[in-house]
Amino acid sequence: MGSLQIGASGKSCFLGQVSKDAFGVAEVKKGLIYNNMDGQSSTVFDTLARSTTNAAWGALAMEVLARLGVTTVVSSPGSRSTPLVYAAVRNPRLEVVPVLDERAAGFFALGIAKRTGRPTVLVCTSGSALANYAPAVAEAALSGTPLLILSADRSLEERDCGAGQTIDQVKFFGESVRHFAELLLPEAQTSSLRYLRQTLVHAVDRSTYGNPGPVHLNFPFREPLAPDTAPDAQSVFSTAELEAAATVVTRTLEAIPTGVGMDAVAVERLVSHERGIIVVGDYNAYEKGADFSQAVQALSAALGWPVLADVLNPLRAHTEDGAPSKCITHYEGILRNAEYAETLAPTAVLQIGALPTSKTLRNWLRTVDAVTFLLADRPANLDPLHRVATILHGDVQTLATVLESQRTDPQWATLWNDAERTQVEGVDHALEACTELFGGKAPWLIARTVAPETAVFFANSMSVRFAEYFWSAQHSKNQLLGNRGVNGIDGNLATALGIAHGGQPTVLLIGDLAFLHDYSALLLAPILRGSLTIVLLNNDGGGVFEFLPIAQHEPPFENFFATPQSVGVQSLCDAHSVAYQNIDSWETFQTALQSTPNGVRLLELKTDRKVDREFVKSIFN
Repeated sequence: MGSLQIGASGKSCFLGQVSKDAFGVAEVKKGLIYNNMDGQSSTVFDTLARSTTNAAWGALAMEVLARLGVTTVVSSPGSRSTPLVYAAVRNPRLEVVPVLDERAAGFFALGIAKRTGRPTVLVCTSGSALANYAPAVAEAALSGTPLLILSADRSLEERDCGAGQTIDQVKFFGESVRHFAELLLPEAQTSSLRYLRQTLVHAVDRSTYGNPGPVHLNFPFREPLAPDTAPDAQSVFSTAELEAAATVVTRTLEAIPTGVGMDAVAVERLVSHERGIIVVGDYNAYEKGADFSQAVQALSAALGWPVLADVLNPLRAHTEDGAPSKCITHYEGILRNAEYAETLAPTAVLQIGALPTSKTLRNWLRTVDAVTFLLADRPANLDPLHRVATILHGDVQTLATVLESQRTDPQWATLWNDAERTQVEGVDHALEACTELFGGKAPWLIARTVAPETAVFFANSMSVRFAEYFWSAQHSKNQLLGNRGVNGIDGNLATALGIAHGGQPTVLLIGDLAFLHDYSALLLAPILRGSLTIVLLNNDGGGVFEFLPIAQHEPPFENFFATPQSVGVQSLCDAHSVAYQNIDSWETFQTALQSTPNGVRLLELKTDRKVDREFVKSIFN
C-alpha cells in the first residue's frame, strides 16, 4: 500500500539520524519526516481553541490528523461532538463535509477513501448515531479501506444510568475495526497532550499500513462542549504548548515494500507449471492502477499464463494493446461452454486479491484439479473455496521482480486468447444489434463512450454482474470501483458521491432497488465538488433474483424477492434539485455520456428484468 502524504500546506523537513522534539519524540531515523509546520499552524490554536480543555483537545486532535495526511472530515450534526467538529471547521488544512444521515456519511467517507487511499475521518455524536456507521465500517473492513471513526461520548459517570442519547460505544464494532481505543477525558496536562497525539499517530498507522481498514476512537467529553467566547476567558494551554504537542513524525512519500522475504520454495513450485492461470478479483490499487496492471502483465509474460480479470480492478482499463497475453474478461461465456471448460483447465492457479464476482468462474475453480497459490499483501482470508493453497506473502510488484522469464507453452496462451476473441466477437455482435433497452448494454456502451480516466462505480446485484460480463479490456485508464467487501445494496449512491467529491468525473451504474435503498444520499448533491452521472437501470424490482431458482415460484417471488417499488424517480430528482433525463434510445444515452456537467444528474433507463434474463441466456447459451 502507498504511504500517507503530509498536509499540502504544511512545511516538512528531512532530518539526519536522530532528533528530538519538546514532547519526547526521539530516534527520528533518516528518511522519515519531522513535521513541525514551523509555526505556520498557530491560527488553529487561537484563543477560542485554547479557552477550554475540550476545545484544546479538539484543536490538537484535528491538527495532528492534518499533519498525518488527513484532508477530509465528514461530520453529522450532534451536540456531544462539538469540540471535534468545531476544531475541524476552524482548521484550514481540512475540508469538513456536513452530512445529515450517519449511514450516508459513512459511505460517503468510504468513497473518498477508496479514491484517495488515505484515511477519511468520520465524526459523530453519542448514541445511535454511531450505529449507523456499521454498514460502511463492515465494507471498509472487508475491502481494506482506511477510515477513522471519531465518536463522541458521555463521561463514565453519565453512562449506564439513563442519561439521554447514550449507548455502550466501547468496542462497538467488535472485530470489524483494526483497532479501538477509549480515550481519556480531556485534562489540562501537557502529558495528556502527548498521549492524545500518539494515540492518533497509532490510529492512522493501524488504519493505513499492513492491513488497511477502519479504526474507531471513542472520545468522552464533559460539558461545557462549546468554547468559552467571553473576552476575559483564560486559556488552559499556551499556543507554544499546543504547537509542540502537535509535532509528529511520518513516513516518507513512498510505498513500503512487502514480501521481501517471499518463500523461495513456494515461488519455485509456482514457476514449475507451464499451464497456469492468474485470477485477479476486486483489488484496491487506488492511484497505482497503472503500476499494478504493469506488474500483473509482467507476471503473465514471465509465466506464460493468461490473466482472468474481474471488472473491479485496474486491469480491464489498463491493458496495453501489445501485452504478451491478452487480459481474459469474457470468462463467463468461455466457462459456460463445457468443451472450453475442460480444455482450458489449468494445473496451477495464482489468485491475486479476492475472487471475481462470477459464480461460473468460482464453481469452475472449485472443480479443476490445480495447485493454488494465494498472493496476499494483507492478513485476510480471501479463499471462500477452501482449497489446499500456498500463501505467498507480498504484493504483485514484489513477485514480479523476483520472477524471471520461465519456460512457457505458447499454445496455452493461444488457446485462451482464441476463446476470448470468439466470445468478444459474439458479445459485440449481439449488443451492436440490440436496439431495445437491455440492461447489460449500458456498461458495454459506458466502456466505449466515457472519457479516459473517468471513474466508474458499479453498484451491487446486477449492475456489477452486467459490467463483469460485458466490459472488455482496454487502455482507457478508467478507475473501476465497487463495494464488494460485503456486496450489499446499501450505501452505493453515497459511496459514488464520495468518489466524485473532489475527484475525477464519475459514473455510477445502479439498479432501482439499490438506488431507492440509498436515495437519501441525494441530500449530498448541493455540496458535491465534482461531477456524478447516475445511470439508473430501472427494471421495477430486483433483477438479480430473476436468475435464481426462486423466480419459478409465484407466489412468493414477486412481492417478497423482486419487491417492485414503483416510485417516480423523476419526482425524487426534482425534490433534490438533481437533473433528470429519461433515456429512450441508445443514441440518446451515448450523447448524454459524452458530457460531464458539474453536480449530480440522473439518466434513467427503464428496462424489463425478464427480458434482461432471456437476453443474457441467449448470449451465453
